[in-house]
Amino acid sequence: MIGEIRRKIAAELVAAESIWPVYTCKPDDLVEVPAIVVDRPTVTVDVQHHTFSTPVVVIGRRDGTEDAQSELDEVASWAARAIASPELAIARIDPSTASVAELTYPAYTVTVSCGATYCLPGGSS
Repeated sequence: MIGEIRRKIAAELVAAESIWPVYTCKPDDLVEVPAIVVDRPTVTVDVQHHTFSTPVVVIGRRDGTEDAQSELDEVASWAARAIASPELAIARIDPSTASVAELTYPAYTVTVSCGATYCLPGGSS
């Protein structure tokens, strides 16, 4: 269930023909930036309904220029549009930082929400 949601979001990004690398977990090192990382979700359970909030971290270049910031803005906007669908909703987009291989990068965290209902076999007694 948890891995499925990460893979689904990554598949949406790849299907939208991302020109940036898409990872289903934080890599040990970044070969290329910008990059998109589908991070670990938070799961909230209310009876049988599960709500998944999955951070998608869009990582930008470290050079601190207007060009690098504009590129990061563009990639985060593209990712939010590519993910949004009837099954996946964008809950929020926050400026953030991402640490990879002991380096800190500017980033945006796009929080993706979706819900699923799971029923126990055999019903209730």
